[in-house]
Amino acid sequence: MNPEIGHEEMANLSAAAGFAQALWQGKLYHIDLNGQHGPKFDQDLRFGAGNVRGAFWVVDVLLAGGYDGPVHFDYKPARTDDDAGVWVSAAACMRNYLILREKVQAFRADPEVQEALEAARVPEPVGADPERGRDLAAACRPRPRPTWPPSTRSAPAAWRSSTSTRLALEHLYGVRG
Repeated sequence: MNPEIGHEEMANLSAAAGFAQALWQGKLYHIDLNGQHGPKFDQDLRFGAGNVRGAFWVVDVLLAGGYDGPVHFDYKPARTDDDAGVWVSAAACMRNYLILREKVQAFRADPEVQEALEAARVPEPVGADPERGRDLAAACRPRPRPTWPPSTRSAPAAWRSSTSTRLALEHLYGVRG
């Protein structure tokens, strides 16, 4: 799969949840990072310029899930940029990604965050952990709720804890870590 933040958000979906789902299925091979302001036309903003909190959670999912594939930025530079400006905006996409990566790493290393996730029982599985090598028939059986493997389980669960989301914003805003 090749999910894109803008396309997920245009459909009013959580881009981080879409990336996590693809990771869980072992199907995340390539990503398109950009920015989007809600369910409008495809804006293709610079990564991190749009839903910043959503971009933070996307980076969190990628790190928690151990994604090591290509990182692609599908964005449109400003129409007023010259050739040099295009390269400046491309560098800004990567810089935003690296900044968010540092903030996510600080968030995950924060003892108060670990305590909040433990209190919210985030490390516990949502349901029974399925075998990764199951056959097609077993994979098609309906399950009441999705089950996240240990590598990605804590990422989407962190969004459900009021304390961890508050702490994430404090890291994002630069008042922690």
